Amino acid sequence: MLLELLDGVTDVEVCDGPVRGFQDFASSAILSKTSATRRTIADNYVRPRKYQMIKEHPLPEYDPLAGCYDLEYAHDYDLPFWLALARREGGPVVEWGAGTGRLSLPISEAGFDVTAVETSKAMIEKGREKGGAVEWVHGDMTNVELEKRYGLGICAFNSFLCLRSQEDALAFLQNAHEHLEPDGLLGIEVSAFSPEELTEVPGAPTLRYDFARELPQGGLLERFSVSRYDAATQLLRMRLFYELYNREGKLEDKQVHELSIRTVERGELELMLKLAGFGVEAVYGGFEGEPFTAESDHLVALARSF
Repeated sequence: MLLELLDGVTDVEVCDGPVRGFQDFASSAILSKTSATRRTIADNYVRPRKYQMIKEHPLPEYDPLAGCYDLEYAHDYDLPFWLALARREGGPVVEWGAGTGRLSLPISEAGFDVTAVETSKAMIEKGREKGGAVEWVHGDMTNVELEKRYGLGICAFNSFLCLRSQEDALAFLQNAHEHLEPDGLLGIEVSAFSPEELTEVPGAPTLRYDFARELPQGGLLERFSVSRYDAATQLLRMRLFYELYNREGKLEDKQVHELSIRTVERGELELMLKLAGFGVEAVYGGFEGEPFTAESDHLVALARSF
């Protein structure tokens, strides 16, 4: 049974939606288009970076999640926002932390030249199986070197939170800046956490029932989770429990995965963007361009390269 996999968990909580801190937040999405036209930059040469943090090993924990990723995250509520930005800014487009191409593939299908950077080989394999014209690049987004510059960079759906130190986050922003055309735009979207959401109740961590997904071929995928937040490091550590049932309701498989993300607040994100050479152009609380407030579920920042 699932509870036998838990160590020290004494309570179970059923929640209406997925656990905060992971990547599934429902909202409508639209961005007002402008008539601004991007000028074409002929020189696609990428200058040697002044700041480069080299990692010997890419993040290891995302390969095991590839098999369930598309089952968990089939939504497209944020796609109109990023498509509208691509149409306004022009291409080419690079997505940092692209997963299996949930955003990269439809943006490519809309006619844009898209490069998808992903640290998980298993995620890239899933993305390539879907076809399309996306250029897939396996690499660490803090230091990967691409062969051209881009009019628009996208780091969406909590990919930025997968950078688990301030040094890594700043290294990525510097790298993203180096890969943008002059006056290029970087868009970052992460979950916005309130202090109350990160505060733990006394005692053992709580087991949450996150969601159930009906499978296309029949059957059900369910996910439970346990999380702990360390305020000193801003790290939210999660243990994810998956149970896969066939169409007859029989349990066929269960898996456990560990995942950690680092939360970020608006002030810290804006400061890091400025330190990396960006000018913050806009900050939204969602995909309709609404203001960012203490009640916002999303933190969306658009920053222009100098």
